[in-house]
Amino acid sequence: MRNLTITALLLLSATTAFAQPRPGRARQAELHGDRAAINRDARQVRDDQRDLVRFQTTLNAFDAAVTRRDAGAVRAALTSFVAQGRAEIAEQTREVGQANREVTRSTGELVRDRNGKDARDLRDDRRDAIKESAALIEERNLLTELERTVAAEYAWGPQVPILVRARQIMVRFVELARAELQRSHTELREDRRELREDRRGIR
Repeated sequence: MRNLTITALLLLSATTAFAQPRPGRARQAELHGDRAAINRDARQVRDDQRDLVRFQTTLNAFDAAVTRRDAGAVRAALTSFVAQGRAEIAEQTREVGQANREVTRSTGELVRDRNGKDARDLRDDRRDAIKESAALIEERNLLTELERTVAAEYAWGPQVPILVRARQIMVRFVELARAELQRSHTELREDRRELREDRRGIR
């Protein structure tokens, strides 16, 4: 009788253990994806802060060179800004690709789980992808014009219209870099919120 009681208790314990909800592979993969996104966002914030500082520093150097009427320093600042613009476009191209991958991931989660939280995450990711793509298009256009402006400066020297337009383009790059940093901060907050909600199983 004692053995039967022990056996029954063991079976009950095993049944209870199996009955406990366990996160499946899909849920673990979702949490892993959330953590990876947060780490990526944090790196992006740091990169965007550095980019903003570089653009602003070079713009300040340009302004100082113009004030001093230092043609060599003006040209050096313009050349540096063009190089930074090219690097920014390469980085922005990668960010557009990442934003599109986030849309794909969110779409998969919505198709799998079909809940309100995943629908909201997908809307956020689509919004971010549209903004990143728009920024890339504008940056490419600005860089093309800045390269033409710098070429004109090399050909004709530091003419006032050339310098004025070059500065306008550089200021716009600074504004875009500041907006990009803000978007990265927003994305980091959203992904941290998503991780908290996924940990709690909010649907």
